[in-house]
Amino acid sequence: MSGHSDVIAEVMESSKGRMIGDGLEAADIDEILERCTGWGDWYEVVTSIGDRYEAMAETALAGGGAITAGVFLWRASMYYHYAQFYMFERPDLREAGQKRKVALYDRAAPLFFPPAERIDVPFEGFTIPGFLRKPPGVERPRCAVLIGGLESTKEESYLFERMCHDRGMATFAFDGPGQGEMYFQTPIRPDFERFTSAVLDALQARDDIDASRFGILGRSFGGYYAPRSAAHDARIAACVCWGVLYELQTYWWDMHDITRNGFTYCAGESDPAKGKERLKFIDLGDCAAKIECALYLQHGMKDDLIPFAQAERLEAEAVNASEIVTQYEPDGIHCCHNLYHTTRMPMADFLARHLVG
Repeated sequence: MSGHSDVIAEVMESSKGRMIGDGLEAADIDEILERCTGWGDWYEVVTSIGDRYEAMAETALAGGGAITAGVFLWRASMYYHYAQFYMFERPDLREAGQKRKVALYDRAAPLFFPPAERIDVPFEGFTIPGFLRKPPGVERPRCAVLIGGLESTKEESYLFERMCHDRGMATFAFDGPGQGEMYFQTPIRPDFERFTSAVLDALQARDDIDASRFGILGRSFGGYYAPRSAAHDARIAACVCWGVLYELQTYWWDMHDITRNGFTYCAGESDPAKGKERLKFIDLGDCAAKIECALYLQHGMKDDLIPFAQAERLEAEAVNASEIVTQYEPDGIHCCHNLYHTTRMPMADFLARHLVG
């Protein structure tokens, strides 16, 4: 990894907009940058801010402010998330931060408005963890299923969930193989779509969800998982790629070190060469033409993590999609995180058009 100060600069360049868009406060980010003398300080500084929000949550709870407490606990969870999200070279910190993030979010979930119901879906000896949230006042809403990426997890979906709820949709955000809580059960696998279908089975069995059709959104690496899931499950009527990932092999050695280390770690390897070999199965070539639902492709044309050509390739090969909408942003970086304030709501609009409208 490059020098510690260079790592912080790289993280800020690629992720500052993402952090703010996911709920970190700009003033807190300024504090983090002021207090960190190098990457070695990052985890301690960022988790200390999480601890501060947890203390504020306790004060709010003591005073009867349950909704305020829920928001503060969610914020604490997000600071623990961003403390550990790139700590692939320190698995001790990454895993401690992951577990603390989950514990804080679990406490926050029932205090949200609308509340988040934790559902653990059993599947072939695994437990798929997720959270269902339903829009107030809507009887049996249709549901958008939300998938994270390489180091983005179900807890990070809170603000996008609100966009869906405002449009009359329920949301179910879950961790799949190699992600969040499921990383402790299994690394990245070639059959993620089977886990998605197990989630849809669980939602379909409920009487409070309209299971006549589902939407799915995948973010970053989830922009591989979502279209793959849509190609294999006809219950999915609309698929959003929040950043497209078609394959990994052609640009593996051109990735940022942090990103390549992350893929290697989540594949259950420590050597990037072995990680590359292990992940040869990441390729939409066997299923792009099987996508028949409506497809929304968002990608930043200045993305230096996943090449823009990945989005163009999926667009060209998804020849049987009922509709393809593209949101290619000339000034957008990875997942258009630098344009979070303008590029996220149109994805929710697309899902709503196919699930609600």
